[in-house]
Amino acid sequence: MNAEVQISRQPVFATVAIIGGGATGTMIAYHLLRKRPDLGSKSVVIFEPRPRLGAGVAYGSEDPQHRINVPASRMSIDTERPEDFADWFKWHSHKTCDPEAFLPSGDIYPTRAEFGRYLFERITPFLVNETLQHIQDTVVSVQHTGEHWQIQTGHGAIYTAAYVVIATSHPVPALPGPLKGIAHDPRVISDPWAKDVFKTIDPRARIAIIGTGLTMADVVATLAAQGHLGPITAVSRRGLRSRGHSHGPANLFGDFSTNPEQTALGLLRRIRKTLASASERPWQDTLDAIRRQGKTIWTALPVAEQRRLVRHLRPFWDVHRFRIAPQVERALNLRSETGLLTVLAARVESAEAAPDGLTLYLRERGGRSRTVHADILINTTGPDHAGILTKPGFLSRLAHDGFAQRDPVGLGLWTDKDHSALVDGLPVSGLLVAGPLSRGTFGELMGFPEVTANSQSVASRLADILQISTYSEQVHS
Repeated sequence: MNAEVQISRQPVFATVAIIGGGATGTMIAYHLLRKRPDLGSKSVVIFEPRPRLGAGVAYGSEDPQHRINVPASRMSIDTERPEDFADWFKWHSHKTCDPEAFLPSGDIYPTRAEFGRYLFERITPFLVNETLQHIQDTVVSVQHTGEHWQIQTGHGAIYTAAYVVIATSHPVPALPGPLKGIAHDPRVISDPWAKDVFKTIDPRARIAIIGTGLTMADVVATLAAQGHLGPITAVSRRGLRSRGHSHGPANLFGDFSTNPEQTALGLLRRIRKTLASASERPWQDTLDAIRRQGKTIWTALPVAEQRRLVRHLRPFWDVHRFRIAPQVERALNLRSETGLLTVLAARVESAEAAPDGLTLYLRERGGRSRTVHADILINTTGPDHAGILTKPGFLSRLAHDGFAQRDPVGLGLWTDKDHSALVDGLPVSGLLVAGPLSRGTFGELMGFPEVTANSQSVASRLADILQISTYSEQVHS
């Protein structure tokens, strides 16, 4: 009855509605309202169920083992002030009591929670002056009604907006098909980001982890910090573990944007040639140069070559591109050296659950069968971007109504270079997509510096659109 009363209320109108108040959505609001302070009270609303903007999945963790995985000097809310977070943290570091954040090299790797607090502090002035409104609720549907968008929340409230920005966080990992039969077993942890999910694990438990990337590293660091001493077996198709940072200062090396390659194989050969030409330099210098030029590199490739790159090279790119913080790297190395961490290159063929534990049946690279026994299974296979439009939620409803579509490469939502959602190649008026969900168009959009630049670009696009619409209204009046 209460829901019916709420739904029947007069909808609240906003100029811009941002769905998702993690880092991406928060930065869009920050830059938009700095560019357009004239928009007025509550002209921009952010829908975010968490109590604090800026945190999201990435920076909402309170686990002290979860650290940013690039130096603080390379993370900022504003590309024009790259040292903003580093300066903020130095000023606030006396409150954190975190001496491990400061490395002998001079680099700073604070916890992710600290970065979330920094983002919240930067957005707070707009909440105080009420140009920005935080709706602490989940969006359940977005529908197009005439010239506007109607947004309904989980509590039944209705909001109407002229423009909607989809800035939602990464979807939770999907359990691999061969494990679906044991998905409901309480010893299977499908979402490693769920709060306090590891607190009750026995210190001597045998643990199997599916996936060997960044999240696996975080899980191992967390378990080690809480005193876990049991064996851990991590499994992925190629058995690749995320790499660490170079010990010297970053110094980009390599030009990949001049006459960019037209094929995935040509790009691979060019990267290898560049690495070979400067074998005395850290490989990170070249990989960072590729990342900086990622948009140009990606957009030069035809769709067929983009797909080929994702299918064959993405796992190798990910483990070199998404590096782990030095503190986490030490934890992994220690577990490996003591034999408590084993990384296998294998695929899971099936799994069984019995009272005395879980059994995984693997097929190793090369064809040999292997069996792994575990007391706990943890899924760290990464965000399920392939399922974003099939799982229940407002995105699947938008797709059903013809306002959203997967990009041709299958990495997220299809957008144009002006950030508008695309359906059948045509832009959807008033609907924009930001952050990693638009990486099928822009390429490298998983690292924070790239997400910052993308957020600023979305904010600039909105500011321009609103300027044009305001001028048009003035002319017609």
